[in-house]
This record gives sequence, structure tokens and C-alpha cells, in this order.
Amino acid sequence: MAQVNFRIDDDTKRRAESLFNSMGLTMSGAITIFIQQTLNRNEIPFPVQGPDSSSITKTELLRRIDDMEHGRNCHLHTDEEMEQMIAEAEQRQKPQKRAIANRRKTDRTAGRRRSV
Repeated sequence: MAQVNFRIDDDTKRRAESLFNSMGLTMSGAITIFIQQTLNRNEIPFPVQGPDSSSITKTELLRRIDDMEHGRNCHLHTDEEMEQMIAEAEQRQKPQKRAIANRRKTDRTAGRRRSV
């Protein structure tokens, strides 16, 4: 069993431990669930939003694009808004793609390959 260490500020740790304990989980158990869900989905298992909370999930963006291509709900967004949403979605994917590439590199270095 591997051990992972990371740094987090004291207040965040205290609040997270309190929440996880109320759910019957340890910090380790909650992080393990997060990592397993990330691997199962091959992406972060929830939308990651900036401080403006205007970001949408990749799934929602793809649904909206499909709607536009099929003449549904075309009135919802201007071209500029769609370009902005696409740019935001691409920005959110960059850290995930880097993480996948780093994991593949680590796996090759360790002499094993995993399919993603």
C-alpha cells in the first residue's frame, strides 16, 4: 500500500476532517474515494469552477453545441459566448491532460504501462 503526503493549510484540514468525520469517513478514505472516482471517470468527478462561478461542465457544453447543431435552443448564446465557453472548457482540460501525461510518463519510468 502506497503512502501519499501533501500540504494543506491548517484551517482547511480541520474543516475537511470535521466534515468527513460527520460522514463516517477519514481524510484518507475521502481522498481515496476522490482518486478512485477520478480514475473511473478519467476526469475530475465534479465541475471545477473559478471564483466567478460562470463555468459550465464539459458535458453541458457538448449538450449545448449539439443543441445548436440541431437547431435547438439556438437563442441561448451568442457566438462570442460560445467561444468563451469553449475556451473555458479547454482551459479546464489542460490540467487534466497534463496529469494523464505525467501519470503515463511515471508508469513508463516504473516499467509498466496502463491504458487510460
